Amino acid sequence: MRKFIYSTILISIFILAACKNGHENHEATSDSYYTCPMHPSVVSSTPGACPVCNMSLIKVEKKENKHAGQQGNFITIDNRQQELAGIKTDTVRVRNISSASSIIGTVAIDEDQVKMISSRAKGRIDKLFIKTTGVYLKNGSPLYSIYSEQLQADEKEYLSLLQKSKTVSTTTKLTNELVSAAKNKLFLWGLTEKQISEIETSGKTSPLITFYSPESGYVTEVNITEGMYVDEGSSLIKITSLNQVWVEAQLYSNEISGIAESKIFQIFSESNPEEVYKGILVYSNPIVEEGKRIHLLKIRVNNSGGKLIPGTLVSVIPEKSIANVLAVPKSAVLLEKMKTVWVLAHDNTFEQRMVETGSENKFWIEITSGLKQGDIVVTEGAYLISSEFILKSGAGQRHEH
Repeated sequence: MRKFIYSTILISIFILAACKNGHENHEATSDSYYTCPMHPSVVSSTPGACPVCNMSLIKVEKKENKHAGQQGNFITIDNRQQELAGIKTDTVRVRNISSASSIIGTVAIDEDQVKMISSRAKGRIDKLFIKTTGVYLKNGSPLYSIYSEQLQADEKEYLSLLQKSKTVSTTTKLTNELVSAAKNKLFLWGLTEKQISEIETSGKTSPLITFYSPESGYVTEVNITEGMYVDEGSSLIKITSLNQVWVEAQLYSNEISGIAESKIFQIFSESNPEEVYKGILVYSNPIVEEGKRIHLLKIRVNNSGGKLIPGTLVSVIPEKSIANVLAVPKSAVLLEKMKTVWVLAHDNTFEQRMVETGSENKFWIEITSGLKQGDIVVTEGAYLISSEFILKSGAGQRHEH
């Protein structure tokens, strides 16, 4: 009888322990679920495979929603996660958005900005400082050194007259005129004031004379090599300044309406969309080609920063079609069931908002409602935030507002 009682007590204890463990396991699973990373709508309480793509389901821990009771979708992402996801933001502000379609143009060299450096004297190129194209030169950079008998003879003549004028007791008007004429001849050869002063100070002439760049720009042609003999007037080096460039665009007849009549255009470069260039139309000419009428537009653009490189494709928009409106980068707007953006609510918390849009161009889109000036929106990584929100909140938890 005593053994029966002990056995009954032990069985009861095992049953209670099993019930307790089962209850604990149930509580653990209620705080998590399994879902497909590619199909968040698939939700399961147990591990397995996705019935849609057969991928293994991943476990997701349900976290307490700090914004429970608030209307809208919120998610908190710490700084490290934001950095790993490449999340970037921008401030909503008033920008220039065009109501007209943009046309594609190509940046080209302005012929007025091309300078051909020619040889001032006959001689041999003894040293060449610039040997390849594409090099940027500052005004006053050395180009080449030349050995010229004629140039050296004129240097000696100037030095002789200068020394003679210092030795005679009284300097005559004729002597001064001869010294001045000899010095002007050296200027005409292309020598600088500094080079002539060095000759005066040293009292010697050099067999090699160095010539310098008369302006800043890129080297686009090099027609000489070291040891080459050149004549007076020979083309040596071509330097092109990019302080001013052309933007060339072609329009067909159906595109010309309201564009060719414009005189001022705004130029946008994809490599630097924040910077807007203003161009003036200086040439518009219809070209007949294979029975099609094409209008060629040439727009002169100030490029003092040198950021517009010849050959680059740019967007060209008539300035009269541009208005100041509230706008965000196009990458900020998600085209899902409705147009939405993720806005930084506070700290590391983002809120999803529905927006209405208006005019847009290649880079920016107008916001007519849903945002205000000064809001901070996610411009890169918005889709990743949406995916993370679905995984954390679970399918069916997303508010459509």
